[in-house]
Amino acid sequence: MSSAYRIGIGIVVATVAASTVACVALTDPYPPSRAGYDLGPASTELGPFRFTERSGREVTEADLADRVWVAAFVFSRCPSSCPRISAEMAKLQAELPENSPVRLVSISVDPEYDTPEVLTDFARRYGADPDRWWFLAGDQQATYDLIGRGFLQPVAEASEEDRASGAEAVLHSTKLALVDRGNRVVGLFDIGDEAGMARLRERLPVLSAPAWARNLPAVNASLNGACALLLLVGWAFIRSRRVTAHAATQVAALTVSAVFLACYLVYHAMVGSVKFSGVGPARPAYFSILLSHTVLAVVMVPMILVTVVRALRKRFDRHRRIAQVTFPIWVYVSITGVVIYLMLYRLDFSAAVSTAGP
Repeated sequence: MSSAYRIGIGIVVATVAASTVACVALTDPYPPSRAGYDLGPASTELGPFRFTERSGREVTEADLADRVWVAAFVFSRCPSSCPRISAEMAKLQAELPENSPVRLVSISVDPEYDTPEVLTDFARRYGADPDRWWFLAGDQQATYDLIGRGFLQPVAEASEEDRASGAEAVLHSTKLALVDRGNRVVGLFDIGDEAGMARLRERLPVLSAPAWARNLPAVNASLNGACALLLLVGWAFIRSRRVTAHAATQVAALTVSAVFLACYLVYHAMVGSVKFSGVGPARPAYFSILLSHTVLAVVMVPMILVTVVRALRKRFDRHRRIAQVTFPIWVYVSITGVVIYLMLYRLDFSAAVSTAGP
């Protein structure tokens, strides 16, 4: 093995070692649990429902089935929790783009009092856009059944004893429910927990993105895998002195990398960053891989450019030296791109939390 290969491998090993030490030292494997969380396998489908919107129009499950929406449980006479819940919903409305497909939905838990006229006045207090934020009321028992069975949240009329002690007329949840397409409840987020609300804001652009955009991480992982394969095949070609075949595979690897970069930028422009939610040893392991991948991805770009320029200028001796340093770095970045995708999107490390100590 030439000294240039050893330099490239040494750069990879040193970066991985430094990243591992830093992430093991700085990453908490079991971060504090949050009041906001994803339901994961416990997600539920709401099933059929029927409400009347403040405008007087009827709203059923079909009207929301093709959307991502956020549900809140409120009533207009509520003196304490509902103003805070509605204020959080108003913040979401202000933060979401006007053309966002996300729908905000406030469901009354006091439907006998909350007529369309009352809900219209209630919505006006918070500047609710009638096209983006609906206020619904329906049959009280059906509403309570839906909240308990579908949204997995408690709701009940307060007893006389509860009211005498200062409780609201209706006891209900202060959590916002995140509902995916198909009316599936996928998350519950307490308005009093900043980390939980931040998690809700992270999930919204991911779930509401077009189907083709949501598929881009899988496309990117495939492109990374293809690039690694092309690099290894090209390396085998040059080792057997098949120069033309080597050049063709390297051009293909460059093309695949350029397509990957374009897809990566499009995805992050539309969806943003997706945070790793796993716990346990997988957490520092993930961040170690991510950090080393990111550092080496930045380092390799000018190295690839120099490698290509020297080949185009037919300075093959100098091309060979820089290519041998670049090769192990580029392969590592491509392979870890696939690993990061699997850890972030496909593997479930959340169950490790049950083994955590107090």
